[in-house]
Amino acid sequence: MPLPGDGLIPAPAEVQTMAVTIPAPPEEVWPWLLQMGVDRAGLYSYTWLENGLLHLGVTNADRIHPEWQDLQVGDIIAFTPEGYPGGRSGPRVVDMESCRHLVLDLSPGGPPGTVTGTWQFVLHDAGDAGTRLLLRTRSGPGRPWGLRLMDFVLRPGYLVMDRAMLLGIKKRAGRDAQRKPPPSAQL
Repeated sequence: MPLPGDGLIPAPAEVQTMAVTIPAPPEEVWPWLLQMGVDRAGLYSYTWLENGLLHLGVTNADRIHPEWQDLQVGDIIAFTPEGYPGGRSGPRVVDMESCRHLVLDLSPGGPPGTVTGTWQFVLHDAGDAGTRLLLRTRSGPGRPWGLRLMDFVLRPGYLVMDRAMLLGIKKRAGRDAQRKPPPSAQL
């Protein structure tokens, strides 16, 4: 199905979509997305890999941090910290609608205005089941050959880390939803 952000790469060379159902409404899942980044709440994935192999210094948050809820279009969600060899880098926010979608440009070093890769987080209200959180990654034909080669070699790792991230968000947002009393008990 078409998702917000698909139009940034109209003829993708590659598309992967994965999803998880979270037993919480979209407004309780959204804050977890806003605070992502290695210098903020982490990426909710495998810190043993991020810190042990890549030395990123990630700490995954287990609560919502109000001070990290200010993400805006144009901001970067850091994959590497300040002072990291090669510099601080990560995808740039190109589109977002509160509690609905967050679209990131994964085109490091590309020409301005040219998107060759996306990371698209989309929240669908699943009624009593909670939220269906979709993550779509798209790569365009204009992606530099070095990045295409790196993507090819690291694709299995990307899929494992993306899955872990979705499950990490599910664990945190679902746990928060379970702690809240039912609406009838709040009266």
